[in-house]
Amino acid sequence: MKFPETGQGKPLSPYMAAKPERHSAFIHCGPLDKVDVGDRVRIFLGGSIEMGKAPDWQAAFADKIAFLPIAAFNPRRIHWDLNWKQDIKDKNLHHQMDWEMTNLDEADLIILYLHPGTISPISLLELGRFSRSGKLIVCCPEGYHRRGNVQYICKKDDVLLLEDFDELVQTAIAKLEEIFGKRKK
Repeated sequence: MKFPETGQGKPLSPYMAAKPERHSAFIHCGPLDKVDVGDRVRIFLGGSIEMGKAPDWQAAFADKIAFLPIAAFNPRRIHWDLNWKQDIKDKNLHHQMDWEMTNLDEADLIILYLHPGTISPISLLELGRFSRSGKLIVCCPEGYHRRGNVQYICKKDDVLLLEDFDELVQTAIAKLEEIFGKRKK
């Protein structure tokens, strides 16, 4: 399987290694960034993170879409504090959850990449929540532990399901260009 490993594992695929010129209006932001993205088209890069198990695919994905004048929302934090209590009263956890849900709701396009060897329970929750939104694209390669469940929900709710990361990126770019083109009219 081709995968955009960034600094670990296999090298980037030839497609992912080629980086387009960055558009001056492209914004790549995370949960700690306070930035006004205005009326830009928004993409949410959801899916496997699980520090140490899933490489930073979001950074490679963002590099490929950076030629568009859009905003990419990336929930990955460089430093995740494992001491956060799994309780809504934990202000750091609450901030992360609120940032993610707000930006998922406001996204024009949601990507869910489910990396083999990860569990990604929050991504499965997001799949269930947004499967009928019409703005979701899922990539679930062979080896993901709940692939059958993902395939079922995607088929039932007519969600585009892909198995190859390069195809996911190319499909997302085409969809973003379509959304951006409609907004310009």
